[in-house]
Amino acid sequence: MGWNFATLPAAAEGSRNLYPSSTPAGAYRANTEWRETVYGSIVKRRTLLKVFANKDEYILMGSTAVGVGSGDILLYKPNRVTGQIGDETIPAANTADFLCTSQAGKGFISSRTQELAGPTTIDPITTTPTITYGNPTGYTPCYYQAPETGIYDVVVMGPLGFSTTFDGSPTGDLDIGTSTTRANNFTSNQNSSVAAWDITIRNSKTSTSDLTGRLFTYYLALYTAGNGRPIYPTVYPVTVDGYRYKTEIRGLDPNGFVLYGNEVGFFDSDGTSTLYKNVLGSDAQISNRDGNTSLSRPQFPIFFNEPDSSSFSYIKIYDRNGNNTSIGIPTTAIIPTISDISFLGTLGQNDTELAKGGNFRFRTSTGGRYQIIIKGNGSSDFEALNLKNRFLEGYVSSAGVYSIPWDGKDNAGNNIPIGNSYSFQIRIMGGEYHFPILDAENNYYGGPTITLLNPPDAYPSAPTSFGVYTAFYDDRVYKTKGGTIVHVGATQTNINNNDPLCGIGAPTIRFSDPVKGFDSRTNQRTFGQASGGNSNTRCTGSFGDTKGLDMWTFFPRGYQANSLNILDTTPTKMLLVKRITTINNNSGATINGDDMSLFNDDADTNNQDNFLLWPDSDSDRDNSTNIYLQGAINGGKVENNDDVEFTIYFLIINNQATNIRLCDLVPKNMTFSANAFGSGQGIALGSSSTTLPTTPTNYFTNNSDGDRGVFYAPNTTPPTGCKKPDPNNANNFINMTSSDNTNGLVVVDVVASPTFLPKANSSGNPINSYGFIRFRAKVDPQ
Repeated sequence: MGWNFATLPAAAEGSRNLYPSSTPAGAYRANTEWRETVYGSIVKRRTLLKVFANKDEYILMGSTAVGVGSGDILLYKPNRVTGQIGDETIPAANTADFLCTSQAGKGFISSRTQELAGPTTIDPITTTPTITYGNPTGYTPCYYQAPETGIYDVVVMGPLGFSTTFDGSPTGDLDIGTSTTRANNFTSNQNSSVAAWDITIRNSKTSTSDLTGRLFTYYLALYTAGNGRPIYPTVYPVTVDGYRYKTEIRGLDPNGFVLYGNEVGFFDSDGTSTLYKNVLGSDAQISNRDGNTSLSRPQFPIFFNEPDSSSFSYIKIYDRNGNNTSIGIPTTAIIPTISDISFLGTLGQNDTELAKGGNFRFRTSTGGRYQIIIKGNGSSDFEALNLKNRFLEGYVSSAGVYSIPWDGKDNAGNNIPIGNSYSFQIRIMGGEYHFPILDAENNYYGGPTITLLNPPDAYPSAPTSFGVYTAFYDDRVYKTKGGTIVHVGATQTNINNNDPLCGIGAPTIRFSDPVKGFDSRTNQRTFGQASGGNSNTRCTGSFGDTKGLDMWTFFPRGYQANSLNILDTTPTKMLLVKRITTINNNSGATINGDDMSLFNDDADTNNQDNFLLWPDSDSDRDNSTNIYLQGAINGGKVENNDDVEFTIYFLIINNQATNIRLCDLVPKNMTFSANAFGSGQGIALGSSSTTLPTTPTNYFTNNSDGDRGVFYAPNTTPPTGCKKPDPNNANNFINMTSSDNTNGLVVVDVVASPTFLPKANSSGNPINSYGFIRFRAKVDPQ
């Protein structure tokens, strides 16, 4: 399955891409800033532009501030600008490799018409009878011929120049020059901002063909100088793993703000974990954030047109902390894979104890966000918000094998109860893209719309609602990893799961489904007011004021599934009844039927009625023929070489049983019958039957050969698990030794993990809660 998107026509690159002629009526513009004020100590309010050019191509430039006061455009050759994104080290203005003002009379954009038209040709296309330039309605550009192929850094400064902290005075109008007031857009009133600007690549001085998709930035610092001025720019971010998005701002109403993209949004209080929430500061710079949360640096290049991938191999890749780690964005989106999923609990693979949890394990081919959903007790779905289920998510930094802890609880904080085959699903995501917006008061029209342009394959069937427009947000009160509640108000001391953060006009729907997300084309996340609300003080202005608001998306991979068991580790109680069931394989001759003298119902001195749940039809345990417990405790007089059959009945009475091993010594003066049930088969097991125990369901060989029965010859060491009373401690049992095994030992593993036997809950129910083992021995000649 694929998606098709219309390709934009070729055009110059700059402010006219942010505010094209197709911008809807009632929209405004935000000036681009170059000032030293800092958001959250990591992102300066200066828009550092970057443009890819091949050797000998021309970089054409202009703005409404060139030559106005200290307004200029500075260009630096590749790799001269260094440092972390958001706080780059930029060489002094007088050391730039090119200044637009060095070419007198060039580079000034004087009207909206010139902004939309872009640059004229550098040289005239005709000189006779008059001098004419290509694209004659455009502005006259200053220009620079690239001496090498690479990424060039460009600074577009306002009239206050390279170093200033003052606001500009933009009018916010799209039409920047048809009245006296709007004429401020061409004067020193721009201050630290620029109304219109352009950076275009062409391959010759007479060409009018613009090479688009070359211009990008890692962050846009913008300023409208007021509220009630919604903006509608469109930008094209690209993730470090090659996913390309289209972000349509669609009516955001900020004052001064910064727009960028990364894979984390904001950090939790530990400084490393993705918060997946908003941050709340004390002022317009998002200072003194609640709960010790922190901003994360810009990370992804944001293009002004659909990107030209020829630049990708030259673009630096930055990590979650803004550090350059490598060069080269993939031209095709990298598809993450997940494999080898499992669960290791306190009782081993797939098994754990009640309330103990364990660790989910998986292998992933890339770093990214993972999600784990456990289908809890009584749940019929894998919904992340279902309180019976448990939803876990987080971030892994690279390819590898990971172990994710789980505390054994569901989403409501209750222990998932004892049970078997609780299904779970794990998936890993690619192309995670966060769109944090700093100090944008209002979003009255519900944007942005986020569209994935290059999904590498079809979306998975779960969740079914996922698609190219899917995005996520969470505007609720929350608790940080450090335990601080980021609150509704100063007195907030607990969390109501639907309380929004403070501020006027919180979204009606406080959060999106954490797995299915929401359709970002809708107005679901509308917040704030139609205008105003810029108090610059915590909790008193519109919802977006003094906050960093996060919105994110990703490309999901299909779930890998497995299951786990939660077992009751209360020591298993079994009833064991040993009987002689035949002599010389002839039960009718010598057996008295059902001798229950050890467990007499009528002598209920120990409240044993609760335990006697054998599948018997009469509770008096008489000699009826339709009872399960057959045999006698006294076989009467026997003679030399008589073959005596012993049956040991077992019944699980308090909780399910795993790893049950029954060990029974052959009586003295008797010899184990090695071929009692066939050649080399001297051990039998019966289970899951309500009929008389005359026919076992399994026969085992006497050797240790992989089946569940073994005969240990006299004087050999019994296996682990065969116990005897501790002569030094009446409350303890110790392993048998070879000296205990004087006459031979029959050992049967009745059940082994991960299978189990359930407890009996009524007479004969369930049928696999009881059974028997059986062997025979001959009387030694005396």
